Amino acid sequence: MQLSQAHLRTLQTCPRQYQYRYLDSLILPEATQLTETTSQKQGRDFHRLMQQHLQGLDIHPILEAQPELKPWFEAFQRMPPPMIQGQGEAEHVRSLGWQEFTVVGVYDYVIFGQGQAQILDWKTYARPPAPATLIHHWQTRLYCYLLAATSSYLPSQISMTYWFAQGEKGANFYTFHYSEVTHREIHHTLERCLRELCQWLQQYAQGQELPQVPPDQIAQYCSECPFNERCQRSQPNPVSSIAPFLAVLKDLSVAR
Repeated sequence: MQLSQAHLRTLQTCPRQYQYRYLDSLILPEATQLTETTSQKQGRDFHRLMQQHLQGLDIHPILEAQPELKPWFEAFQRMPPPMIQGQGEAEHVRSLGWQEFTVVGVYDYVIFGQGQAQILDWKTYARPPAPATLIHHWQTRLYCYLLAATSSYLPSQISMTYWFAQGEKGANFYTFHYSEVTHREIHHTLERCLRELCQWLQQYAQGQELPQVPPDQIAQYCSECPFNERCQRSQPNPVSSIAPFLAVLKDLSVAR
């Protein structure tokens, strides 16, 4: 069973959603599928553009066919992220066997330098998250961990840089430096997560569903989940005439 950073993020947020998506292979509601496809298409196309650019291939046909990508590429040319010297590789894949699992990472770009390595990731969404959020993201943790665990680079020789196509000037990239302490912490976290997943999979094979989000976290995680109706955790749509009143009651009753 392969596990990517998306699998681990879903598993950590809500094991039941992990079950619906990856074990039951349930299809998302049509409206959700359309929204995701629309919002992600340009991002995927930009990643393909950057892959070809960094490989030295001609990208003019892509820009001519998709002029909406031009402002992002121009932003990269004006304000590129700091990049170390070394051999670069786009769409680089790393995997690590872990008991019955294979942990996998697909990197936008990795530079293998002399005594140091740099992971780069392109982000195209409009509102870049704060560094304090990104540093705890499974992508940051897993990608650094995999590179350290499957190469000769020490954790202290590895860094990861996020570059934001729509970031503000002066805040269009974040760089995180890895360490041995962080490496050990992530190892223990992975160990715990996969041990729990093993137990849940054994119970799932016997007909038991994976755990749901705890009741005190429903307001935080379930309202936007596409499976909230299946979990019987969706809220009924209020009548328009009393919607403001109900919204006030909700704000008073839900701990933020």
